[in-house]
Amino acid sequence: MLPTLADVLLLPELRRGDPVVVAGRDRLDRRVRWVHVSELSDIAELLGGDELLLTTGIALPASAAALRRYVDGLVGVGIAGLAIELGRRYTDALPPALVAAAEAQRLPLVAFRRETSFVAVTQAVHQIVVNSHLAELEASEEAHRAFTRLTLGRARPQQVVDLVAEMADRPVVFENLVHHVIAYNTAGRDHDAVIGDWERRSRSARMLGPGGPGAAVDVGPAPGRFGRLVLLADGTDEAVIPRHRMLLERGATALAMGRLIDRDAQNLELQAHRTLLTELAAGVDVPHLAARLTSLGLRWKGRHVTGLVVRMPGPDGGAGELRAVASDLLDELRVRRTSGLVGPVDDERVVALVAHAPGSADAVADRIVERLARAGARLVVGVGSAVDDVAGAGASVREALVVADSAAPVDPPRAVRLYDLRLRGLLHLLRTDPRLQQYVERELGTLLAHDARTGERLADTLAAYCRSGGNKVRTAELCHISRPALYARLQRIGQIVDIDLADPENVLALHVALLAREVMAGPTGQTGQPSIR
Repeated sequence: MLPTLADVLLLPELRRGDPVVVAGRDRLDRRVRWVHVSELSDIAELLGGDELLLTTGIALPASAAALRRYVDGLVGVGIAGLAIELGRRYTDALPPALVAAAEAQRLPLVAFRRETSFVAVTQAVHQIVVNSHLAELEASEEAHRAFTRLTLGRARPQQVVDLVAEMADRPVVFENLVHHVIAYNTAGRDHDAVIGDWERRSRSARMLGPGGPGAAVDVGPAPGRFGRLVLLADGTDEAVIPRHRMLLERGATALAMGRLIDRDAQNLELQAHRTLLTELAAGVDVPHLAARLTSLGLRWKGRHVTGLVVRMPGPDGGAGELRAVASDLLDELRVRRTSGLVGPVDDERVVALVAHAPGSADAVADRIVERLARAGARLVVGVGSAVDDVAGAGASVREALVVADSAAPVDPPRAVRLYDLRLRGLLHLLRTDPRLQQYVERELGTLLAHDARTGERLADTLAAYCRSGGNKVRTAELCHISRPALYARLQRIGQIVDIDLADPENVLALHVALLAREVMAGPTGQTGQPSIR
């Protein structure tokens, strides 16, 4: 970083001249790009700006009007400051007219009260300036290497944002075209001060105005721009420095290259949604939840929020199919002008958090199911309870996960809620309890061991018998066998498990064990047994 005029005045080479600031004290934060020595009164047109001009004043004009024109010319080219050595032209003090003109124009004016080596001053300042440029080049090279590694490693947006924030030591936000936060890093600053009320602040020109406390660069080429990378400076900063802008440019390039290299990567918006939804699904205590939801575009104030989970069991699942489901969900929310977050959380499930008008949760869920049903995939759609505070969003998502994991696919798909699960929902909640596992083994262990030895699959017959409510005619149809053959199988099952299947309570006990075993197999239902519905 280039030194300020205040920094320069503290150098030993200048202190030897006993400097005193006689005008423009409030502008000592001006950056000094170079030091120039000249006795010409018309030097202004030869300067480029941001110089510290050193002179003895021997050629300066005498009249007040001419001195004002001299100062006007220097201010016009934007010099950092003017320093005059006393003793040759001005013995004790600078002319009042010169001081008044500099004060009026807020031009820092310094008087050296002792003889000063202009050569020593020039060398000292230029050494700092050159070192500053070298540091910038080294920082640029370091940034180039770091961002190249990220790009070649197909880094995610959050990793790019983290690197920019770390190297700049400033908060950084990556937003999409509608000013929703895709990734951010607070760099240790207050969380709410960085992304609180982000969309409104981002749309405000004041946040990134000329000389303002921040800077932004577009991400992606002009025709295909897909976001903006924003760096927020501290309130004490006069503006974002060139190194920060360089880091923003590097970061924007890395984001654009990452998208170009990995065209099959998930939509950036879905990635950002997925991170937060995964935390909610896992029951993590998410700090600043309300601000994060708002920054991602969830308009929840004055509305209710409902968790929704789409599960694709069996061969229909897969990364491509899940992304298609997630995209369909996002499209449906946009068509309905409903805000929400959507993202795959694993290889089988897509989670959504939807904001809606109070009392409309069922209608919103039904419309989403109708949209997804058109794809013809085998789906389970679980819906959580609507909550009127985002603090309950995680609970609604986790409830929807329980429902989706417990429910069986139906054709056509329909929205399933916790009260639809009944016994299956209770068994799902108890599926890890050793007492339930012991119960299943006690009721079915002998029959399952028999099937494993003989390959008869009598457990399938028992499942069909339970599913049909003990109706033997219906059971025979389900098993595609004659009734006499069914009677023989049921008799053999009763002998193996040592239970009278004519007793409804015994059949209920076995049915519960079969349901529990299926639920324990997890969402995939890979038990080797048919679904018990």
